[in-house]
Amino acid sequence: MPNRASESARTAATSQPPGRVGATLFAVAAVAAVTFAAYTGAFDHAFVSWDDPDYVEENTLVQSHDTHGLLTAVISNNYHPLTMISLAMNASQPLSPKPFIVTNVILHTLNTMLVFWLALLLSGRRVLVASVVALLFGIHPMHVESVAWISERKDVLYCFFFLSACITYWRFLEQRAWPWLLATFALFVLSCLSKGMAVVFPVVMVLLDVWKRRPALEPKSLLEKAPFFAVALLFGLIAMNVQAGGDFHGAFTRVDKGLKGLADTLPVSPLQRLTLPSYGYLMYVWRLFVPLNLSGFYPYPSSSEASGVLYLLSPLFLLGTVVLAIWDIRRTRLLTFGIGWYLVAIAPVLQWVPVGEAIMADRYSYLSYFGLLFSLAYGIALVLRKSPALRPAAWMACGLFAAFLLVQTARQIESWRDSETFWSTVIHRYPHSDLAYISRGNFRGKSGRVPEAMADLQTAMRLGSRRGILFDGLGNAYGSLGQVDSALIMFDRGLSLEPNMGRTYYNRAIAYLRLARPNEALADLERARVLMPLQATTLHFPRGNAYLQLARYREAIGEFDRAIEAGVRDPYAYYNRGICKSRIGDSDGAAADFREARRLDPALGRP
Repeated sequence: MPNRASESARTAATSQPPGRVGATLFAVAAVAAVTFAAYTGAFDHAFVSWDDPDYVEENTLVQSHDTHGLLTAVISNNYHPLTMISLAMNASQPLSPKPFIVTNVILHTLNTMLVFWLALLLSGRRVLVASVVALLFGIHPMHVESVAWISERKDVLYCFFFLSACITYWRFLEQRAWPWLLATFALFVLSCLSKGMAVVFPVVMVLLDVWKRRPALEPKSLLEKAPFFAVALLFGLIAMNVQAGGDFHGAFTRVDKGLKGLADTLPVSPLQRLTLPSYGYLMYVWRLFVPLNLSGFYPYPSSSEASGVLYLLSPLFLLGTVVLAIWDIRRTRLLTFGIGWYLVAIAPVLQWVPVGEAIMADRYSYLSYFGLLFSLAYGIALVLRKSPALRPAAWMACGLFAAFLLVQTARQIESWRDSETFWSTVIHRYPHSDLAYISRGNFRGKSGRVPEAMADLQTAMRLGSRRGILFDGLGNAYGSLGQVDSALIMFDRGLSLEPNMGRTYYNRAIAYLRLARPNEALADLERARVLMPLQATTLHFPRGNAYLQLARYREAIGEFDRAIEAGVRDPYAYYNRGICKSRIGDSDGAAADFREARRLDPALGRP
């Protein structure tokens, strides 16, 4: 039987007048201001070497604002054209991370306002409930990854449309006016175009029906949702295809041909196939209340760790919450809605088939936490309605918790400052992560700190790493030290492990040029062109140098021309082109190139 007291409270709350508009506007503005202020510390952050190169730094489609190309491009095994177009809108010359981060923070602030609005509608216009839900959503440190990380634009963008669609659907349920349902469908499609995770929306519609106490399985309700499930199926099929390395039957263009597609399934026991996703399900709930020791990367546990008590008990927690949600469906439905929202939003990323590098990620909590936060705030409101004497203690606890979240959010934002800080934080949390040492080492190498880079990469080797990027990094370090033969050995080892690393072919080509082996360099540059189509313009300069070594001067001039047209400002592009022009008798052209080269570098050509 339904809980009559809870139902009466809900009916009374819904039937009450909306209250003073001014108070509501003040509450949502205050929450938005606190949220925005909490993230201003991220405005001076740099790009990080974790997906940002693929999404922005080395993505010529984004930097050239190629909207047409981005509409059909598969980036990092994902099809999310709206996200990529939004990133292109932030690209400028010279490239700066600040516009990207500021846009992320603005979108997150807007999402916090949408959370307020949605919670206000679902709670029967309870401003206090909406304020608590929105504030905790806005300042929770588990959401920092989705906001401070440039590559996670897809999170804040898809949730903007997703939450908007929830609001318009609720308005449809209240008014039964078809324009609201049409608006919901349009917003849902935009959400899917921003991130594939949006495909869970039709199930969330069912949960909203349940909370509204509308029969979810009646024919009319199912017919309304049929187009939504059809779109969800389409985008689900697209996601599975492109993550496996496909182009969805030729519909899209892959610009990440060097990637292997979906990562190989990890070797885990049948028991771990149950405990690992259950552990993630449990830990996201735990970190809602205790967000400590957060990391931008959570590696899979060792076999001994995965056999611990917490892992073994986590399936019972998962089962218990599901049973609780089912039990409550004929009562308050508050737990049904809250747990159901959380489970629906988090289930696709719980590693039921263990793949990839990480067992969990903070960003997956971004949308899923709404259900838990709403159930928590609304449940507390019902308790305080019956026990007013508890209100001072509840207010104090809420204030202390919010202050704690703000402090943790500031700390977590700082961990995303740059690649050095990011990977150092991961190493501090997980000192046995070879990927963290490799990534920090490669960043240090690019920054010219070769001894520190070598130390990190050698640590990864001692940890038993067999990643191609490890040997690519070692090759670059040896090359910087002038040990080109050792560099070639490292590049060869890397390509033997992962033969589709376009960047390693490029690096090996540079080593071949330093050893005056131009034919081998040209072969590697061609392979790099196939594997890295977005970086094709960066290959003209080394290809010109290879043709120069082969005395194929006219071909070299053509490559130098294309490099300079693409924006290469290396003085040697002009100097070497001048050499080629002098060899074919173009003395005036050679002189002009030599002058430009010396203008860019006055010391060039001097003894």
